[in-house]
Amino acid sequence: MTKPLQRTPLPEAIARHLLDEFGTAEWLPPERQLAADLGVSRAALREAIKRLENQGLLESRHGVGVRVTRNFNAPLGQLLTHAVPSPSARIRQFAAVRVLVEPEIARLAALRAKPADLARLRQSQEQLKHAADLNAAVAADLEFHRHLATIGGNQVLALMLASIADLEEQARLVSLRRVGLPDAHAQHQQVLDAVAVGDAEAARDAMLRHVSAAQNTPPRRASTARRSRS
Repeated sequence: MTKPLQRTPLPEAIARHLLDEFGTAEWLPPERQLAADLGVSRAALREAIKRLENQGLLESRHGVGVRVTRNFNAPLGQLLTHAVPSPSARIRQFAAVRVLVEPEIARLAALRAKPADLARLRQSQEQLKHAADLNAAVAADLEFHRHLATIGGNQVLALMLASIADLEEQARLVSLRRVGLPDAHAQHQQVLDAVAVGDAEAARDAMLRHVSAAQNTPPRRASTARRSRS
């Protein structure tokens, strides 16, 4: 449920609020309802939505609505493709970056998470646990890690991750194939438990174990990675 903004915002503020409020693949409420919920004019809302569409963060479908995509042609993603032409090399290097960055993301999340943030992380965990296939698991995995980054409050980092969405998705796919869905879910839970009680150091250590396992574990066979979870 959206909450009214405290004052009439600039379109940039509306855009930031929409990205904070709605997760990837979520549909926005109808324009009239959303403008009323936020306490803004429909014109200001339209301008914010248009800006996000131009960035590839929202997708508008005629007769259907507007949903969050966070999948845009960002310069950073293009530069990485040119700088590191090999897809496998890009994934390996991104995995190394995760080891450096994501433990700090988890630490900050533990210091700043609110009840609504924890509810969203738990929802991602449920989606990962009950994922019908690997694609659904990747989507849940992405949502968990991206929301952790959002909780930390570093908008530059969040936008950097969004700008390499395709690479991040490929890396998560490789990670889940290596670690396996049950272990990935268990490792996420360790991070979530630490974040929930505000234990920043435990959250950092749990995330370090998680991303290190994804980097160092040899690939598993599909039957192992997708075995039933108990």
